[in-house]
Amino acid sequence: EIVIPRSRDGHYYVRGAINGHPVDFMVDTGASTVSISRDIARNVDLPRGMPVNFLTANGEVMGEIVSRQTIEAGGIIVEDLSVGVGIQGNMALLGQNFLRRVDVLQSDDKMVLRIRIK
Repeated sequence: EIVIPRSRDGHYYVRGAINGHPVDFMVDTGASTVSISRDIARNVDLPRGMPVNFLTANGEVMGEIVSRQTIEAGGIIVEDLSVGVGIQGNMALLGQNFLRRVDVLQSDDKMVLRIRIK
């Protein structure tokens, strides 16, 4: 289990990795998938993916889906996830395809991600 304090901007940030390459994620319960910018994709050596249109809060964005990636957040590892590439800015969002595989609890300016026991 990891405990993430709320940052001053009201969001939750967690250190993690994509395929072993360090990445700082913003936890985004509204994002369907783990999503990263093209710059981050280059930095973590992601291969090219399948072209796709993303519907974001800022409108439609052309990007790619790269499947079968390993995502780690705060020591919790989830394998075989898709990653969306093409969001604006130098951001990495920890989306629902990761979050629905763990228990997420939020209260008192903290978020807890806990490995779900099967």
